[in-house]
Parts: sequence; structure tokens; C-alpha cells
Amino acid sequence: MNLDDLDKKLREINKRESIYRQTNKLPDNYKYLDEINVNGKCVYIFDNFIPAGRSYEISKHLRFIPVPMHIHSFIELNYIYSGECNQYIYDKKVNLKKGQICLIDTAVPHSIENTCENDIIINILVKKEYLAKQLSQENFDRGIVFDFMLNALSETQSHNQYIVFKNKEYTQVNLIIQQILFEYFYPSIGSSKIIENLISILFTLLVRDFDYETNKEQNYSKRQIVDILQYIDKNFMNLTLTSLSKVFDYTPTYLSALIKKETGKKFSQLILEKKLYKAENLIRNTSNPIDICAMESGFSNMTFFYKKFRNHFGKNPGEIN
Repeated sequence: MNLDDLDKKLREINKRESIYRQTNKLPDNYKYLDEINVNGKCVYIFDNFIPAGRSYEISKHLRFIPVPMHIHSFIELNYIYSGECNQYIYDKKVNLKKGQICLIDTAVPHSIENTCENDIIINILVKKEYLAKQLSQENFDRGIVFDFMLNALSETQSHNQYIVFKNKEYTQVNLIIQQILFEYFYPSIGSSKIIENLISILFTLLVRDFDYETNKEQNYSKRQIVDILQYIDKNFMNLTLTSLSKVFDYTPTYLSALIKKETGKKFSQLILEKKLYKAENLIRNTSNPIDICAMESGFSNMTFFYKKFRNHFGKNPGEIN
């Protein structure tokens, strides 16, 4: 990994930045974006940044232009690679300096003031489904990040939180982010999977030894729903709502309502998604025919399997590479 080459690439001024540096104006295409009204203010909806079939997106923030107030349905992590930036999260001004990280929940209105040439901001965008998978596989300890992710996954909680991690000399986190950037900007065999794993490591490291500022109080009361999700992840192939309710000593009706309340999804939908992800993994990583992969993932009706696979991944099983 040549860090000098990476640094040079991140500092390059691309064509769009060159235009923005001269005009300092928002591009015309902003007026075509969907928008909503929040407390009397126009808020844009930025929801098309993560490519279909992928759980994340990495980008360098475009300089020389302010970003208007906006929201999105994914988690956003801003890493200040160089310089600084001022964000407004709701109406609170948050100043971020080199080495600091800001983690912003889904549906939180936020904006970024105009940035200069030395202000290099890295955006790591992560889908809620990816976080749900990491939680179910016990990849995170309890703590402020853990609670943040639980809130982000909930369809019933208010989404108004952010965390600023202040330790700018934490070299292990810096190194992980550099590795993520290198795999993204200089892709090779397996880079996509490596990035997914590095993002998981990054969130885990954020739990350790960090001073942070947050507008969200810590709350570990949702640990039980995580235990349920973890059990589903380990036993989904032969699991029913009735058998799951016996394990956790709930009635099926109560457990069904609890799962729907905390995840926004029905039990049957969670099981279907687990089976689809297993099928996708088998298709991608084995030489077995698609129908065999489907059957090994719990699908006996191929018409049903193809329909649900296409709906979830945006492509047919045969298009997976």
C-alpha cells in the first residue's frame, strides 16, 4: 500500500471541483432532487449514493461547494482526512478537525459548509441491512456505537442522533480507513469483501478508548432484541416463530410484535432475507448450479426463489458475479 500515491489521489482536484472552485454555486441538478419540509426548511433527499447490490459506498467529499441540508436512509461516517469542516446537524454547528470522525444516523437533516482545497473529507456510507447483519453475528460489544446502530435500525425510534469521535491521534483507526481507501481506489481481487470486513473492524475499533460527543444518551435496554436476532441468524434454516418463542419464553404473538416494532420487519421477512443472503453467497462462491444453491438455502419453489431474489438484490441469480 503506497500511502503517498493515495494521498496524492485524494488531494487531486477533479473536473467538478475545478468548476465549483470558480463558481461556488450549487449545481443545477439539485433542483431536480426530491425534498421534504423539516421545521419550515427545505431538506433534500439523498438516497441514490449506494450502488444496487452493495452494502456500502466510499467517496471523497467534493470541495469548494456547500452541501445543503439533506437526509438519507443509510448511516454516514465522515472522516476528516485533512483540514477541517463545519457541519450543521439540525441547527447545531459541529466543527470537525483532522483525524476526527462524525457518525450520523439515518433521516437526520445535516449540511456541510463550503470547504477549501486542504479540507479532505472521506464519506463512508453503510446500509442498515449491513449493520443488522453485523449485530446478528455478534460483531459488536455493548457501548455507544452499539446503541447508535440499534437506534438506526429501528423503524419506531426517532432518528436524531450523531456521534463525534474526537481522538485524532488514534493511529489504528486511521490505518484501517487508509486500507479501506486503498482497496476502494485501487481495487483488486476480493476488494469488495475486504472493504466490508474492514468497515466492520472500523466500527468495532470506535467502541474502544474514544472520547466522544453525542446528543444521544446511552441505552442498553434493547439488548434482548439483539439476542433474538443473533439466535435467528444462527438457526434461520429450520426456525419457526413458535420454536423461537419457546426459546425466549414469549408467546408467538408478543414475539412477532416485538420483532416488528424493533426491526420494522416481520419474522417471516427476516427469515426470507437470511435465506436469500445464503443463496447469494453460495451462487457467488461455489460452482453448484443455481437450483442446488437455492434448495440448500431452503427454497423448493424456483419461481418463488427467482422472484424474491430479483426483488431483493435488483438482479437475477444468474447475474451474480
